[in-house]
Amino acid sequence: MATNKQETEAAEKQAQIASEHLAFEAARAEYEASIKLLQAGDFAAARERFQGIAKSYPQESEMVERSRTYSKLCDQRLFIDPLDLNNADECYYRAVILLNEQKAEEAVSLLDRALVQDPTSVRVLYARACAWALQKDADRAVSDLRSAIAGDPSVRFQAANDTDFERIREEPAFIDVIEPTPAGS
Repeated sequence: MATNKQETEAAEKQAQIASEHLAFEAARAEYEASIKLLQAGDFAAARERFQGIAKSYPQESEMVERSRTYSKLCDQRLFIDPLDLNNADECYYRAVILLNEQKAEEAVSLLDRALVQDPTSVRVLYARACAWALQKDADRAVSDLRSAIAGDPSVRFQAANDTDFERIREEPAFIDVIEPTPAGS
């Protein structure tokens, strides 16, 4: 009789493990679908699905925690405060986001507005130099980079290693700014 009880317990344990595995696989499939929506920029749908994971699969604590994090990211993307174009810091930070998204033209527009508020800002001049470099506009990039270096000479070393300048790295004017000769920079 003890054998039947042990066999029953073993069968129940295997059924529980199989059920947990199926739940995990379902949660993972939902999570992967949510990630695809996020990557496609459909933040509303991704947010809804991430929140659904937390409700439907509470036993998957790691996946639930990741889903909550991504849900918050979706919230941030969906509910961005309106930009105060008269605030140089806001324009700068939004421009950096745009640069990271490879939207250099839009970034330049915001950086121009930031420079109206603070014409000698080293970080804004440097960011705009990066934006110009991403657009392969070496003359404008070098001009802004020279101005940024005039405000903070350490920017020269930052620019030497910054991948944003890859498209103009071989331009003589850029080389002259990074590795100045006595007549240069």
